[in-house]
Amino acid sequence: MGTLVLDIETASPFDEPPEHSNDTRYFEWFAVGLAYVDDLDDDPETAVLFRRGDWADTHTTGLFERLFDYCDQRTVDRVLTYNGAWFDAKHLLNWAEALDATADSEIHARTETLFENHVDVALAAADEYADELWDDQHILPDWKAYDLAGIDNDSVWYDDYEFPDTYLDEIDGDAMQGRHIGRVIGERYVDNVTAGIEATSVHRELTRLLEDYCRSDVADLVDLYTTLGGPDLDDTYRRPPNDIP
Repeated sequence: MGTLVLDIETASPFDEPPEHSNDTRYFEWFAVGLAYVDDLDDDPETAVLFRRGDWADTHTTGLFERLFDYCDQRTVDRVLTYNGAWFDAKHLLNWAEALDATADSEIHARTETLFENHVDVALAAADEYADELWDDQHILPDWKAYDLAGIDNDSVWYDDYEFPDTYLDEIDGDAMQGRHIGRVIGERYVDNVTAGIEATSVHRELTRLLEDYCRSDVADLVDLYTTLGGPDLDDTYRRPPNDIP
């Protein structure tokens, strides 16, 4: 069975979301990390698709179309996410619905089809390592799930990339985190594209940073899924579109 891993990256260029908010209106889609295997014993092929313009709907549509094209060229029997029922699938379906409301398109239906055999690995990890959850936690951070499963999910360190001294001053911490993308890096990437400076060395380095981060997460999720039980998880942790909050 062909297995696709999907992990979206978002930014909040217009309104900073309130703490713990998951309201789609605060998020804009700017990239998606993908991994694919025909056989779970194989090394996954990976790809990162980036937004190709500003925050206008036409570029969101373009990103959807390129995601669908990627999937159409492969046999996708299941889709894996980490916490995708709460985040990735929810936002993709909401964006798709909004796009269909303003254009003659079938993006929402195609997105629903993509997630018909969606398995949320975060739910399996939360059950497997339930003793590690805090009182107010429903799932584990992905890095902790990898650690408990004995999977070496390498961090991406800013010092390994060449940026001007003040380029990332707004970021706290030495290793890249998803919140850094949401608050700073995602918007900066899109600003660079909008300004037409993709050929500059700093933008190429920013792209390399993002690609390394996105590829690492999706590739390792195949190992986590396999470690936790692989296809035995599918029935229990399957979250089709009508079961996504």
